[in-house]
Amino acid sequence: MDAERIDSSSDMRVAEPAHEPALPAMPVWFDELDTGLSMQAHFAVSGNLRDLYPAHEDGGIAFRTFEQMVWRIAEAKGFAALCIYDSDAGLRVHPECPDRIVTRLMGAGVEVGAFAETPEAFAKLHRTLTSLQDLPLVLIVDYAPALFGGDMALMSQALVEADKTARQVMLGDALDRDPPRLPSPTLWLVERPGDLPAWFVAGNDALRELSVELPNLEDRYAYARTLVGHFTDGETLDGAELASFLEQFALEAEGMKLAGMKSVARIAERHGLASAEITEAIRSHRLGTRRNPWKSPVMRSRMMRAREILTRRIKGQHHAIDKTLDILMRSIVGLSGAQTGSRYNRPRGVMFFVGPTGVGKTELAKAVTELLFGDENACHRFDMSEFMEENSINRLIGAPPGYPGHERGGELVNAMHKRPFSVVLFDEVEKAHPRVLDAFLQILDEGRLTDSRGSTAYFSEALIIFTSNIGLIGKNHTQNMGMNILPSDDFAELEAKLIDAVRQHFRNELNRPELMNRIGQNVIAFEFIGGTVAAEIFSAIVGRVLDVVRAEHGVEIEIEPQAMDDLRSLCMADWFEGGRGIANRIETHFINPLSREIFRHQPRERMTIVSAKEADSTTTLECRL
Repeated sequence: MDAERIDSSSDMRVAEPAHEPALPAMPVWFDELDTGLSMQAHFAVSGNLRDLYPAHEDGGIAFRTFEQMVWRIAEAKGFAALCIYDSDAGLRVHPECPDRIVTRLMGAGVEVGAFAETPEAFAKLHRTLTSLQDLPLVLIVDYAPALFGGDMALMSQALVEADKTARQVMLGDALDRDPPRLPSPTLWLVERPGDLPAWFVAGNDALRELSVELPNLEDRYAYARTLVGHFTDGETLDGAELASFLEQFALEAEGMKLAGMKSVARIAERHGLASAEITEAIRSHRLGTRRNPWKSPVMRSRMMRAREILTRRIKGQHHAIDKTLDILMRSIVGLSGAQTGSRYNRPRGVMFFVGPTGVGKTELAKAVTELLFGDENACHRFDMSEFMEENSINRLIGAPPGYPGHERGGELVNAMHKRPFSVVLFDEVEKAHPRVLDAFLQILDEGRLTDSRGSTAYFSEALIIFTSNIGLIGKNHTQNMGMNILPSDDFAELEAKLIDAVRQHFRNELNRPELMNRIGQNVIAFEFIGGTVAAEIFSAIVGRVLDVVRAEHGVEIEIEPQAMDDLRSLCMADWFEGGRGIANRIETHFINPLSREIFRHQPRERMTIVSAKEADSTTTLECRL
């Protein structure tokens, strides 16, 4: 983690103009380390370790690496050196330390570049470094969990010896001397606190845990000033334009490291982007591509025919399609979230489909995917009935460290990495455990989700669709067969009942009104299908079956009017279950007997179905060849 690993912009300083906000405060971890460095033997340091951090220097602000920040504290506290050890580069001395340090270490039998390949060798190296009487130093052990190839047993052996050495110094008379000899603390750098053995961390009064947080808004604002020159018009921005750019950059870089902001600036410079295109630069950095299907002329052209495309697949839901199209148009022109001021990171759009079963909610989600991206495979579908247990959240965001499957990460995060421009469908969301729903808050509010490995997926280019049967069943089971909504309800009455049921479910049953607030007015009600619509669905499904038979077997099937009437009677006797119920009965009363006839009479180029009769729960087709 030496300074050379970070761009030279780490040396850039920003003075504090009179009209600008005050310099950002020093990071919290900096103050904690400053307080404890002279008292603690060990620090377990995790979090945002490989970044830049603001430091007040010469009346302005400079951005320094972690090692530079530690050396700044150590030097001010009277420590003579900062040494860094990792299993890849061995031992080295921070380049800002005096040259005499290397000579002094060699005199103690320690060579720069030395490796400790066994716990015994590491313990000896650690003991020598931290016990030098005339050379108080700070030792950083970088990538600590990777010592000895990640073998935790060997790591524990080394930690035992390191802890013994530290306690001997802490319990000795070094601090009582005049002047007192500072203990030489060790900073163990880890990805997460759990990477060190629990026995070493928990209850260890010689150890302090430090978490290095991501840069806050003030840090990002100050650092953005050093990056203005990477944009084509950066040098010409006047005061108001510059302030607006810095604020937008800082806001849109929420959750990003300062090193990530530097990468954004490089993208802008490489592609000749102006300050007004900062959103595109950030999106390119996060998603790894400049391609943006939402701005594609092909997508806009298809949206001109959107109603035709959707009604071809979805029957009898013109109210739902109308509201869906409004949200889609808002998503394509980039106005989702415009009323809240947080449109940059939130998903492109959110829809909550609610209504009776089998009326086209899931089918409309798939049709929307095909409309937008030309491919239903761009729909990431999650059946929420598989997430009913509390620990099922691990499937979405990954198993915790140490548990089976941790290295695979979360299914949802992995899916978004694979296809960030997509539709994410959470089917039958009311069946999910409430803890699973909590993950949706971060997605809807911040447009991102981080899995157990620390990998972050962004949803800013995704359309989120929930489906639900909430509100179908009422609380009074003695009236209307327990139904809350009825086929006889007009649409306004049905919509009001369903939306109220959704609100009551999130507010009173789940105690998560904040999730309902994120969904907002995007609840889309579906109505029962009527007899006319049921007939359209029946004809469409039968037509698809005949097309498949023609394509797969080369057989032309003709259905005479009497046979078609027979099939309608069998398949549409009860259309209360919606299109799915009709499809299931078509499978029973048409596809199954048709399969038997094809097997029996193949090869034939033509077949005419004369009638369809059911007897003893079996349907038979009378065919003429």
